[in-house]
Amino acid sequence: MKSKFGALIALALAGSVALAGCSSGGSSSSATAASETAANTPQQTGPHAVTDHSGAQIEIPAQINSVAFEQIPLVSTYVAYFDGEAPNIVATSERLVNMMDDTMLAEIAPEALDVDTSFDNQGTINAETLLGIGPDVVFNNARNAQNRGVMEAAGLTVVGFDTMGAPTDTYVRWLRLLEDVYNEPGKNDAKIAYGETLINDAEARASRIPEDQKRSALIVMGANKGMLMVAGGQDGWFTDRWAETMNFTNVTANSQEGTMPVNAEQLQAWDPDVILVTGKGQSSMTAAEILNDQVEGIDLSTLRAVQNGEVYTTELGMWNWFTPGPDAPVAANWIGSKLYPDEFDDVDLVTMTQDYYAQMYGHQVSGERAAKIVDPDAGLR
Repeated sequence: MKSKFGALIALALAGSVALAGCSSGGSSSSATAASETAANTPQQTGPHAVTDHSGAQIEIPAQINSVAFEQIPLVSTYVAYFDGEAPNIVATSERLVNMMDDTMLAEIAPEALDVDTSFDNQGTINAETLLGIGPDVVFNNARNAQNRGVMEAAGLTVVGFDTMGAPTDTYVRWLRLLEDVYNEPGKNDAKIAYGETLINDAEARASRIPEDQKRSALIVMGANKGMLMVAGGQDGWFTDRWAETMNFTNVTANSQEGTMPVNAEQLQAWDPDVILVTGKGQSSMTAAEILNDQVEGIDLSTLRAVQNGEVYTTELGMWNWFTPGPDAPVAANWIGSKLYPDEFDDVDLVTMTQDYYAQMYGHQVSGERAAKIVDPDAGLR
């Protein structure tokens, strides 16, 4: 039976809009260091000024007792900041709540989904409604100046977080800005250092691949009406930065879009070595459905990646693993292992995921659950 993905394209595009703006495992000493970070209760001592990622200076109140998230996929990083909890969230854009379904975030901090979404109607905000909800601070996409202006005109305090750049850098910048907001400099030093160890190792392994042996890859975000929705090559977009940091050729590199529809003819012209599928949270498509020719309206069977069985996806971690989020250090190793398995043959992704979640979120993930995140299509190929 053919699978139908048309209803999911809006969700894939919503994730794109939210982004574009409108060693092989952790050690016990690393986990101990994480447990010794500052307590979850912020220690503000008075109002203070913060410079956000838009360059704006914002006066932050002495106490932050309630926060809202407006079209910025920051909640998973917020949960990492608070060691597996989501305190004081009173409102979130509805599309973000929908995208958190089935994530590890929903399992670790379900309170993050039990929030008011009435201020947001399919991406259009009602600032007066949000003002009535009463957040002390609103976190928004630093590139969405229009929504920011509407909220500030209503009297809301808005802090902008940038979404562009390498996912392996973005979550660090988000954690550091949260430290500024909550006036807790250095709170995440141990977590960031641990993540950098995993990232540096993954990038070093990938960098050993000679230029003439670099593999080409396509990142698929969904399908609709005989077209694939794929991640484009917009400068600074996550596809562009993953290709740079993990040493592969992004076949959409010459495009200027974040997300783009392509037909079978264009796909055949690209004919990538590997297809990476964003999976739940962006498309809900699986690698198995592509490999088994279950994508409605388009024949992908002649593509080299399909013929060689090199189509891969992940289950949801804290967020979709391709876009910015605090799972980026593990995602870097996952991407590397799919592109260059010989260079990553001693990397145990299941154990790495378990160790990382223990350190970043204070959450114990079973081996079975971690294996499902790493390869939800195991046994279905």
